[in-house]
Amino acid sequence: MSSSSKLRLITFLGSTRKKRANDAVAKFVQSRVSVNGSFENIATLDPRDTENGFFTRLMDKAYFHYKISEGESPPTELENTAKVLREADCFLIITPEYNHSIAPGLSNIMSYFGSSFYGFKPSGVATYSAGNWGGTRAGVALRPFLSELGCLPVSAQAHIPTVWKKMSNGELHPEETHVKMTDNMLKQLSWHAHAMREHTLKNGLPK
Repeated sequence: MSSSSKLRLITFLGSTRKKRANDAVAKFVQSRVSVNGSFENIATLDPRDTENGFFTRLMDKAYFHYKISEGESPPTELENTAKVLREADCFLIITPEYNHSIAPGLSNIMSYFGSSFYGFKPSGVATYSAGNWGGTRAGVALRPFLSELGCLPVSAQAHIPTVWKKMSNGELHPEETHVKMTDNMLKQLSWHAHAMREHTLKNGLPK
């Protein structure tokens, strides 16, 4: 992998609801990813739809608990997702706030995999809510969660309040401040991801 190539980005969605704003918010954020120009979004992992809804079930056994060296095989759905995660340089979390905290579907899909998949790769966070806080409390709760997985979140986050009032015909119509917040988060994510990838290519990972 060349240090000058685009950053391989994996996006996680948070909502598992049938009717959700997550798709519209993700479309907006991905449009800003395109404007930034540093990233190639290689996959979007959706706890509702990825691997035919496998991740809507509560986690029974994490990927890293399967003793592959002893011939124990993880489910195909986990193996497929693991292959995708291994390719990432950085992560983007686009999620609503559930009960003033992290969406359970998001924590479920991410927790199947350990720090060997996420470590030394940064993350960015964009949240939204139907209320006036824009999912900021979920954003705060995600900081220790993502840090423990190893994908340290950048300091800038994007938050979109009263999301349903900003939508029509399935499209989000963000305010200028939301565009600026998203762009700032992506600039930081790009900087950190380039720095981490460059250092990893030159020096490897700590042992």
